[in-house]
Amino acid sequence: MPGTNEDANNIFFRRLRLMAGFTMGNELSVFTETDSPNLGKASTNGTKDSGDIFIQDFAATWTYAKGFHLDGGLLLTEQSYNHNQSAASLLALDYGAFTFVESGPTQSRVGRDYGVRARGYLFDDHLEYRAGIYQGVRGDNASNEFRYIGRLMLQLFTPQTGLFYRGTSLGKTRSLALGASIDTQEEYDSIGADLFFEQPLGDGNGFVLQTDVTKIDGDVFLPTLPEQTNMLVESGIYLGAIEVQPFAQYASQDMDSDALADEDRYTLGLAWFPGGHGNNLKLAYTHIDRSPGESSDQINLQWQLFQY
Repeated sequence: MPGTNEDANNIFFRRLRLMAGFTMGNELSVFTETDSPNLGKASTNGTKDSGDIFIQDFAATWTYAKGFHLDGGLLLTEQSYNHNQSAASLLALDYGAFTFVESGPTQSRVGRDYGVRARGYLFDDHLEYRAGIYQGVRGDNASNEFRYIGRLMLQLFTPQTGLFYRGTSLGKTRSLALGASIDTQEEYDSIGADLFFEQPLGDGNGFVLQTDVTKIDGDVFLPTLPEQTNMLVESGIYLGAIEVQPFAQYASQDMDSDALADEDRYTLGLAWFPGGHGNNLKLAYTHIDRSPGESSDQINLQWQLFQY
């Protein structure tokens, strides 16, 4: 643990979720899931997480045409590719360390906010747009302006047309996606750009790469969200013959003010996929470098079981 000579050791549920979905004809679909994150994990004072269960996602979607879907509910917002990924198919153990850094100050729930969003797929599904209006921070008497978020993504080769973006396809899919996003409310602004690339290499092997850069400034509206630039780079090579994927992830938080600490995280890991994304085991080592501040290290072993 930073600031001590002690190691922190935990056995806990990283995500414990119940999911459900249904459709009504060809136009209406609903997806919802609960979550109890970090169930059983001990805090610095040794108290174990109590395991409160809450609604993590709720999305009701009306489909008028490929070019126009309307999503409403508690939705993952559009800051970056990683921000919109399904946790079930992540390349590394988890999202980038700073992917959801705006959540607390904007009163979001792990990157989710209450709102309504238009979403569509144009030019044979190769261009995706997302444009939403969200609650954001309501302020005194709920009088603040709403939060507005927009995103465009150019998708070459194999397009994606679902609520959530894919992580690694384990060597099955060729993809190249280039995205840009903007998020604003009052004086708060966030802009981002991202790239997702995946290429099968033959014989069941594959290569995957993702890069996300987001510049955030809470300004006077969100003073607890100082101006910063956050980056995520991750990559992996899937070896189909042995169902193993070595991966690496780099995440950084670069504060604009010299009075605030920057942080870099370097992760190396190995994943085994005996049951694909439904049953896999991941082992990762992470070095955390804070400047100024002390460095620390993490070793995580994660077993994922997923069925939907």
